[in-house]
Amino acid sequence: MVRTIIGVVVGAVCLGGIVALLQQVPSAMHPLPPELNPLDPADAAGFAEYLAGMPAGVWLVAMLSEVLGAAIGALMAGVIARDAPRGASGGVVALAVLASAANWTAFAHPVWYIAGQIFLYPVALTGVWALLAARPRSGTG
Repeated sequence: MVRTIIGVVVGAVCLGGIVALLQQVPSAMHPLPPELNPLDPADAAGFAEYLAGMPAGVWLVAMLSEVLGAAIGALMAGVIARDAPRGASGGVVALAVLASAANWTAFAHPVWYIAGQIFLYPVALTGVWALLAARPRSGTG
């Protein structure tokens, strides 16, 4: 049980770190204008305009960074949580889905972006479960 909790925590930290790192790519591809503060409600209209002008390729890279972060975090959680690898990895992907849903409601996303994540998160989790099932298991500590 302790290893499962540790696995989920480590997986969640990996998820956040990987997404934060990989999100630098779409940020570099379509930089935010320096005068625009997305956290300032007074800039909401400008931020919406910025997002509306974001190329599809930038959205795609952002979407894939989140799914990849979830997959790697889930794999880490599953490896650490030897007795409950599916539950730990599923917990990390569930956290990623919750974070993505919060993001979808915070500002406008293309419909295909949301649909893509809804499709890809279970695909990524299934792949992680397959990797975890295929790995050699040792009986030691």
